[in-house]
Amino acid sequence: MRTMILNLCLLTGLFLGSFAQAVQYDDYEINQQLNQTRLTQLSTDYIQNYFTSKAPNAVIDDLINADLTPLQREYILFNLLTEISLQAPQNFYQEFINRMKTHTIEATRAADEGHLPMAVFNLNSKAYGIENIWTAYRTEQRFNQLFEKQLPAAIAAIQRVLSEPSAQRRPQWLGIKNSIADLPEQSLNQLADYLTDSDQDSQGMDALISHVGLFTGRTELIEKALSSKQAEIRELTLRQLTTHLSPDDAKSWLLANAQSGPSRKFSTSLLSQFSHDKAVEVFLADQLSDRETAANAAFALSQSDSLSLPVLLKKRYLKSQDNIEKKHLLLALKLNPSSESQLALDDLLHVIESGSNTAKWLKSFDRKANGEQS
Repeated sequence: MRTMILNLCLLTGLFLGSFAQAVQYDDYEINQQLNQTRLTQLSTDYIQNYFTSKAPNAVIDDLINADLTPLQREYILFNLLTEISLQAPQNFYQEFINRMKTHTIEATRAADEGHLPMAVFNLNSKAYGIENIWTAYRTEQRFNQLFEKQLPAAIAAIQRVLSEPSAQRRPQWLGIKNSIADLPEQSLNQLADYLTDSDQDSQGMDALISHVGLFTGRTELIEKALSSKQAEIRELTLRQLTTHLSPDDAKSWLLANAQSGPSRKFSTSLLSQFSHDKAVEVFLADQLSDRETAANAAFALSQSDSLSLPVLLKKRYLKSQDNIEKKHLLLALKLNPSSESQLALDDLLHVIESGSNTAKWLKSFDRKANGEQS
């Protein structure tokens, strides 16, 4: 425990150290300082000088050393970053971006929750965000050329990108997806055909297979993605079905994967968005007796606004001899916020023995809702 407290103190000290020279402002001071015509004009002047000067870094030096409050200075720096974010990527801006990535924030405000300060203008995050936008743009331009020249070379390059650490991969993967979105129909079909017919190990290509399969609606590619050894690829594919496919097609895929395959539990949970559908409702009710998916089915049913569902679940409870199923029937009713579900649950409480484990379990929800320890 002592070691844990010491580590927490060290981490807190490091965090506060980044604001060692900070000035904390309240909302009144922020509004008073920033809502000034003079400051707006000064910001415009600095931005124009930066873009037109033969020595733009000297303009930044002048701004850093100007007789301004930290809040005013960082307001102008943030405005300049915003203006640069609207421009096409240029090496001309890189030195300023690099400076802002490591700039020591001075203007802070109290956090909405807790006591640690937070930046009024997060120049560091803004600078990294701009760099990510540039990376995505440059990657898109690069792959536009690669897709035109040689498809296998483009796919090999994508594999290399997808093997990189997450932080470096994200903006590049966005650029690749933008490039794919701009492909002519013939080129897009060639890409889909190549991924479908390729006999090589799909390792490192699953994200590409998933994206192209969903983007084109190609069944064989979606099947490949859903058989991936990577759970995150399977779940990402399932989650995006409704975005790329028609509701009926998405529902069919989710039902199929909820019945069999490595992602049954996740697919069952996602069926909550179709819980108003009668076929899905019946399927989910049947899943309540399945040891693997019962909890997920109960959650999905709890999201339904069907007026007939609570009656169905109550009747099923009264007929059931399966304790696991009965527990999850009660869970679905308890989590469903409708008044019909509450009435059905109240009716069932009359047949549940007082003081039984089931009765205690149901009461535990009320204690947790009131903030008590179970």
